[in-house]
Amino acid sequence: MKSTHIVIIGGGYGGLRALESLAKHAHISITLIDKNPYHNLQTEVYDFIANKVEFSHIMIDLPSLCKSFASVQFICEEVVSIDPSRHHVLTPTHTITYDQLILSTGSRTYFPDFIKGLREHAHGVKSIPVALDFKQQFERALLERIEAQSSICNTEPFNIVIGGAGLSGVEIAAEMAAYANRFYQNGNFGCRGIDVYLIDAYESILYGMDPFLIQSAHERLVKLGVHVWHNNRISEVREKEILLDSGKILSYEFMIFTGGIAASTLTEHLGFPTNPKGHLEVNEHLNIPGYEDIYAIGDIAHTLNEEGKMLPPTAQLAERGAEHVARNIISSLNGKTKKPFHFKNQGVMIALGGEYGAGILPGGIKVKGYLAYLVKKAISLYYTAPLRRRSAIGKRR
Repeated sequence: MKSTHIVIIGGGYGGLRALESLAKHAHISITLIDKNPYHNLQTEVYDFIANKVEFSHIMIDLPSLCKSFASVQFICEEVVSIDPSRHHVLTPTHTITYDQLILSTGSRTYFPDFIKGLREHAHGVKSIPVALDFKQQFERALLERIEAQSSICNTEPFNIVIGGAGLSGVEIAAEMAAYANRFYQNGNFGCRGIDVYLIDAYESILYGMDPFLIQSAHERLVKLGVHVWHNNRISEVREKEILLDSGKILSYEFMIFTGGIAASTLTEHLGFPTNPKGHLEVNEHLNIPGYEDIYAIGDIAHTLNEEGKMLPPTAQLAERGAEHVARNIISSLNGKTKKPFHFKNQGVMIALGGEYGAGILPGGIKVKGYLAYLVKKAISLYYTAPLRRRSAIGKRR
């Protein structure tokens, strides 16, 4: 069989799983392209913000990782455009020819334009630089508040507002509340001053998810002291205050928005069909329609379930999609028929602040509390440990 060159754009969960699955085949060479020299462990970012892990814990070095494979090249640049007619991927300094192309550049926080001032005043925490900026600003504000205390407690509110009560919103609300509780307890500060507000547009958090997860998460948030405001939508964000459609006005020190995601900006320059949030349309094989040699996986793709509804973008979906695309590429190279993608959820785990979690495992097994926390950590270790071992091998080469 002749040699095949596969280009993967994006070193996230999907991109790396595709790389691992394909690099084991001797007749395949791979070029991984990412604008960052690290793999962002997005599922661990909230732990970093809450000071539960170190900076290095949320990233894996991509150059070292790629060096551990005999036939993988890494290019740390941003993709400028793609020329499907010539099978070219263009960066500022490279023109890379591909036989098969996998798009997996992930997503960014979606700031809807109909919420005035949201983009200007709210934080998103999906990327490492933004998460680091937020963490530093937050801790600086804490220090300034403590330094300003006198014998009389400063009664000015110090509110952290999270807009959006989906999975990301619930997790970061819980982590920030647990962090605030631990901060004031450890320092024995007499003036408690942090309140976390979770703004929920629906009648319950985690809308549409399993009732066990909803109840477990809500109970935990209440215990942590999080103020959950149901049936409230943000209509405007101003400097230091938000306006809700109910007429309420809430002051804040920091606002984090988790009310949705959009595809990475790469999709704006490709000319391929997208949905309104920029996710690439894909067929049942995860191909871009009309291009049998171009695939899209993970958060960048508009992946549908059997009912024709978009699947929620998760790391699990990205990994399963990557594995499926790898199988389809091998099948097509061997002259076999591709198979359609069917996603079977292997369960969900939610971090709920401190050493506490809730989740549903394969087979419908429900867990919560410290056991769920341990399970989630074990899943994270199962994913990261092989990558770190490979990165260490590549570093020595």
